[in-house]
Amino acid sequence: MILLVPTTLLGLVWIWLAAGYEHKFETITSTLNKDQYPLAELFYIGFQVLSLVHFNTKSDYSRKKVKEMSEVYGRKYAEYYYYVQLGGQATYIVTILPFVFALAILANSPEALLLGIILGVLFVWYLSEAFKDKLTARRESLLSEFPQVLSKMTLLVNSGMVLRNAWNKVSDGGEGVIYEEMRQTGAELKNGISEQEAYHNFAERCGLKEMRKFASLVSQSLAKGSGDLSFFLKDMSDEMWEMKKNMVKRKSEQTNSKLLFPIVLIFIGILFMIMAPLLGSL
Repeated sequence: MILLVPTTLLGLVWIWLAAGYEHKFETITSTLNKDQYPLAELFYIGFQVLSLVHFNTKSDYSRKKVKEMSEVYGRKYAEYYYYVQLGGQATYIVTILPFVFALAILANSPEALLLGIILGVLFVWYLSEAFKDKLTARRESLLSEFPQVLSKMTLLVNSGMVLRNAWNKVSDGGEGVIYEEMRQTGAELKNGISEQEAYHNFAERCGLKEMRKFASLVSQSLAKGSGDLSFFLKDMSDEMWEMKKNMVKRKSEQTNSKLLFPIVLIFIGILFMIMAPLLGSL
C-alpha cells in the first residue's frame, strides 16, 4: 500500500505528458533513428520534462558534453544530439518508474522494484555508453591514421613541396576519418581562411591533444617563416609511431583480459560437468 501513492502519481504524470505534448516535438521525434534510440517515438516526454525543469544547456558541464558531441556529429548538430540524448534519458526514467512501481505492487515484491530500477539505470546508461563508444572509436581511428599522415607530409615537405600543397595531396590520397577532416580543412583554405586558423580548426574538430600540438607547431613555423617545419614533422611523426605501437600493444592486452573471463566461465562449466556425476554417486 505504501507504493500505491507514488505509483499513482507517477502514472498520472506519464499519462499527462504522453497525452499532451506529442505534437509539440513531432519535428524532432519523427527524424530520430529507431535502431539507434529505443523508444524514440516517446522521446517527446523527456523533451517536455527538460522544458518543465528549465534544464540549462549552457552550463559548464553541458558545454563540455556538447564539445564532445561536436567531435562525432560536428559543431552544427552537436547541441541537437546532446538534447536528444538528454531527452531520451529523461523519457526512460519517467516511463520506466511507474511501470516498475506497478510491477512491484502486483508482485508484492521489493526485489521486483529493485530489478526495475536497475533496468531503468541500464537504459539511461545505454545512451551515454553508445555515444562514448562512437567517440572512442573515432579518436582511436584518428590516432591510428595520424602517424601515416605525418610520414607522408614529412616526405613531401622534404622534397620541396609547400605545406599547403602537401596537405591537399595527402588528404586526397586516403580514406578514413582523418582524411575527411583534412579535406574539410583543404576546403577552408580554398575559401580564404588563413593556414593557421584552418589547422587550428582541424585540431579542434579532432579534439585530441596530439592534433593541437601539431597545429601549434605548424602555426609557429608558419609565423616564423623558418625552415624547421620538416624537422618538426619528422620528430612528431616518430613520436606518433611510437604512440601507435603502444596503443596497439595496450589494445592487445585489453583483448586478452576480456577473453580471460569467458575462458574461466567455460572452465568452471566443464569442471562442474565432470564433478557433478562423481558427487552424485557418493
